Amino acid sequence: MVHRRLLYDDNEGVGEPLNETAFGTGLVVRGKHFLILEPPENSALIHRVGAQQLFMNPIATYALPQNSYADYESLYRQTWSALSDSMPLNVHLLTFDQLGPKQFLIRIEHYFELNEDEIYSQPVQIYLQDLFKSLGTITDLIELTLGANLPLSQLHRLDWMTNNNESSHVETTQQTHLKDTMVMLNPMQIKTFQVTL
Repeated sequence: MVHRRLLYDDNEGVGEPLNETAFGTGLVVRGKHFLILEPPENSALIHRVGAQQLFMNPIATYALPQNSYADYESLYRQTWSALSDSMPLNVHLLTFDQLGPKQFLIRIEHYFELNEDEIYSQPVQIYLQDLFKSLGTITDLIELTLGANLPLSQLHRLDWMTNNNESSHVETTQQTHLKDTMVMLNPMQIKTFQVTL
């Protein structure tokens, strides 16, 4: 549902009409819909990769030249990427922030669901040192919580018993201080790291 507007209460619990207005008139929603007609076995690959290309496309910027292009090109670096190698197709770099002179916050995600694609729904290994070797040698790698506010080793989750007398605690393998920069990502998993060079 893109947007819904009701002038009368629909008796669904809100107790009032869903009549959102702006400047005295009802809200208008405009957007684009993209339709993919593919067999189910191909659709996940096409829509997941297509969404990345559609929403993460480069932003074109323009400026009035003060010098000739040749002079500008010799004075300024026009392209740079922290990535020295391309990432696997099913992995996306969500965050790359500089925390300090030699410290970075890196958040990566495996954006395919389990059993969604025969090839790309598998766990994937990536080597952060190989991907980010343009930055230098990684000397320390600490896995953080998703919000990057706490090392994963210091996270203490609540534990309770369910109606079936089962524990809510799930055993997970946690990489905290990593000696090796190899990271394993499972489908739909996001991991956050503090990288020190």
